[in-house]
Amino acid sequence: MGGGKLIDIARNPPAWRNWPETEDLLAALEKAGGHPRFVGGCVRDALLGLHTEDIDIAIDLSPENVMVGLAASKIRALPTGIKHGTVTAVSGARQFEITTLRVDVKSHGRHADVAFTNDWQGDAERRDFTMNALYLDPKGTLHDPVGGLEDLNNSHVRFIGDPAMRIQEDYLRILRYFRFFARFGGAEPDTAALAAILENASGLTRLSRERVRKEFLTLLEVKNPVPALSLMERDGIHAILFDLPLFPETLQKLLEGAKDAEIALRLAALVNGVPAGAEVLINRLGLSRKLSAHLLALCGGEVTAGLAWEARSHLLYALGAHVFSGQTRLLMALSDTEGDFAAYLEQAEKWRRPQFPVAGKDLIAAGTVEGAALGLLLKEMEARWIASNFTLSKAALFDLFKLSSPDA
Repeated sequence: MGGGKLIDIARNPPAWRNWPETEDLLAALEKAGGHPRFVGGCVRDALLGLHTEDIDIAIDLSPENVMVGLAASKIRALPTGIKHGTVTAVSGARQFEITTLRVDVKSHGRHADVAFTNDWQGDAERRDFTMNALYLDPKGTLHDPVGGLEDLNNSHVRFIGDPAMRIQEDYLRILRYFRFFARFGGAEPDTAALAAILENASGLTRLSRERVRKEFLTLLEVKNPVPALSLMERDGIHAILFDLPLFPETLQKLLEGAKDAEIALRLAALVNGVPAGAEVLINRLGLSRKLSAHLLALCGGEVTAGLAWEARSHLLYALGAHVFSGQTRLLMALSDTEGDFAAYLEQAEKWRRPQFPVAGKDLIAAGTVEGAALGLLLKEMEARWIASNFTLSKAALFDLFKLSSPDA
């Protein structure tokens, strides 16, 4: 992303800068006596030409005065994080996070007690990375108090000031560093950052499962998280988080054939498709039931090399095309041989699930079985229908099981 390709946002402002809601909000804040500046991700992404609708504003007004000023201009204000200086403004259909300039008073390794200030430099120096401490004022002037513009232009993810201090303020910044390196970094990580991470990595155990989950999954969703994950594996971060080795090299092979692989499939690749490894991730990250079930299905191992068309059809019916394709992609990443996996994927792409012709009501109408026996018989009939490659009709199945046809 480096090499002098940053956007001149004074001449080519991002779309969000020209929203009517943005203009109304800036006018309200200035009328209240404040000097608002856009800050953080929205400025960084605008310089990179990336779209965002998450707009953060820093201001030299107390949160209480922000609330009063917004109310005076009939803009809805929500005290979403007022203790830490943050107010959410709802202007039209848009939401903006407005945070009072602040400095950290006391850090706890997970969050900090803050004091409000009018010092823009102090506000910048409490942030995590230089590229996140870029400010844009309403006139289009870019303010760069800690050298973030050069770092952004050079794809250099760098902590502000002393990396160890920044990490000790919030140990989640270790994972944030790797996420930012995956998304914005160049070929080489910052050596000072890695040294501080190694020195403070044990602090990760102090973080809540929820915060780790959100950050790790967001990292995994990056277009190519493999370089960052490889560093994490090398430096023992995964061992601390999961007490488990992960396999970024398998994920690399997966992404070579499926660059848009979903999060569950990426997780499956990281544990080499081993169900026990998937269970560890589920427990350590506190994954949702839906994601957990899908991850375990992808690690089921039913799809193997050398399957004939008929066997693949049976698995497609049992697993569904989505899981079948995912298992195939995972098998391709794990396999040392070529295999005819293109045929697997093509068959899954064309697959249309056939409809089993017998329902429970048909057996009830036949008057032959009821209760638990009905369910067992229905499963037996479905198994015979599958074995026929889904060709047996309802009448043929009733005849096969010596049942009176309900249609007779």
